[in-house]
Amino acid sequence: MQFRWKLFLSFLGITLLVAGSGLWYINGVLERQIVSQTKDSLTRKAALACLVITQQGGDTLQSQICSIAEASKARVTLISRQGVVLADSGVPDREVSHLENHLQRPEVQEALTNRSGWSSRYSETLKTTMLYHAVSVSPNGQLIRLALPMTHLDQARSDLHRLLVGVVIILLVVSFVLSVVLARVTARPLDFVTAAALQIGAGERGIRIELGHGPEFDRLAQVMNTMATRIESQMETLEEEQQRLSAILRGMGEGVMVTDHLGIIRLVNPAFKKQFGLSGPVEGQPLVSVCRQPELINAIERQRESGGDVQCELSVPLTGSTLLAHGVLLESLGSRHGVVTVFHDISELKRVEQMRRDFVANVSHELRTPVAVIKGYAETLLDGALADLPERRHHFVSIIARHAERLTALITDILTLSRLESKELQLTLHPHAIRETVVKACQLMEDHALSRGIHLISQVPDTLPSVMIDEAQIEQVFLNLIDNAIKYSPEGGTVTIACQVSGGRLMITVSDTGIGIPAKDLPRIFERFYRVDAGRSREQGGTGLGLSIVKHIVQLHNGDVRASSQPGVGTTMTVSIPIGSC
Repeated sequence: MQFRWKLFLSFLGITLLVAGSGLWYINGVLERQIVSQTKDSLTRKAALACLVITQQGGDTLQSQICSIAEASKARVTLISRQGVVLADSGVPDREVSHLENHLQRPEVQEALTNRSGWSSRYSETLKTTMLYHAVSVSPNGQLIRLALPMTHLDQARSDLHRLLVGVVIILLVVSFVLSVVLARVTARPLDFVTAAALQIGAGERGIRIELGHGPEFDRLAQVMNTMATRIESQMETLEEEQQRLSAILRGMGEGVMVTDHLGIIRLVNPAFKKQFGLSGPVEGQPLVSVCRQPELINAIERQRESGGDVQCELSVPLTGSTLLAHGVLLESLGSRHGVVTVFHDISELKRVEQMRRDFVANVSHELRTPVAVIKGYAETLLDGALADLPERRHHFVSIIARHAERLTALITDILTLSRLESKELQLTLHPHAIRETVVKACQLMEDHALSRGIHLISQVPDTLPSVMIDEAQIEQVFLNLIDNAIKYSPEGGTVTIACQVSGGRLMITVSDTGIGIPAKDLPRIFERFYRVDAGRSREQGGTGLGLSIVKHIVQLHNGDVRASSQPGVGTTMTVSIPIGSC
């Protein structure tokens, strides 16, 4: 029930209670006054009747009594002290003697004792309730009694009740109107307070309640305004914290997920969705339906049971990444706890670790062969082959020298690659004409090309702009690329070096007419120790690190290198270096 209706009913109830009590009291007072006035009237009429009886003579008692009754508008009875009815205006003269003795009537007994008596009872003669008043007539001791029917009093009482009912109805109408008006006037400030409280509760800001509706409401308004100010301050603080937290979560590279005690996801950041390949909102969904990782689900369940931190490693097939999940318990006031889980992407670490293992294995394998050959031939020579077979000692020593050179080249390439990957190599950049570097590289490789019957062609124009490069390192790039092209080209083949400017970058291509590279191997040819044909590569004296070194040097110059090939037709290596700056 609204407060306004409570006020209305309260005002109406109080008004009705007061009005009802007052009317009840007035009704009693008026009824007593009517009875009192009626008794006074009967008393005066009785005294007058006594005076008439004692002073008049000549007429019969019955006629005198009838005259008195007609004048007093009441029934008049003359009774002897023995109770015999001497005259009665209420019956014919001839029936007076037949009336019963009135000596035992209450009013008669009281009048004989106190000279005046009252009584109210049902009259068998008149068949109605009567009010009787008897007085003693001096000096003969007779009694005269006057009687009025109670219908007179009932009529007066009915008139009084009708009047009071009318007054009550008027009071009810007035009370209703006044109660409605008072309830509205009293509740209007509360309506303002209620409306303001609803707006404040809905999050609206700047809502204040005007003062001036009375001391009580002004105090309430001041309290509400103070509360609104504090709520706004707290909301601003919470929003700032939320924005700060949201910015932190968005900026984190690690995925973050918050789940409640039922395993429902309550919060995730963009990194989490990226790590698990999710799109669209996931908040409010069960973890088991979003992340189908039994290891993670079991780890979170164990954490809820034990209360300690947990870690687990999981693979995400959808993104191909490896994640390390670290979960901590989210403390709360109740006994139910959520879990905050942070996902670290360790895919790169795993890849580097695998590369390290592969590198160690490859280095071990690559070193084992020349060391074994050198050791074997050295032991053969030490065992007496040098003296027993003098004609073959040159052959043995040449094999040892060749594998020693291969071992030296391998170690040199490993050290160079290590320096490049560890960023220890500092480039010495100067503006330089790329044509000079290409020409120098071609001159160094010309004899090697001629020994294998390969035509080395340079198509580098003189008009190329200068670029910021480390000449020695870029020369190493060209030497490695030209050397590879010569190694894998058949006799009579052609190796072409060309340069052009495209899109603000200098594009250098080294093309051959060799055996080509299968499409499945192209993405991996820049990996360390990767060989398309390992046996042929070792026969050619390759270490498997040349292209990896090329890639790192070019990347240090803010460039890139890519390969295109068609098996049986040839391969083209393209180096792209920005013009003007590194």
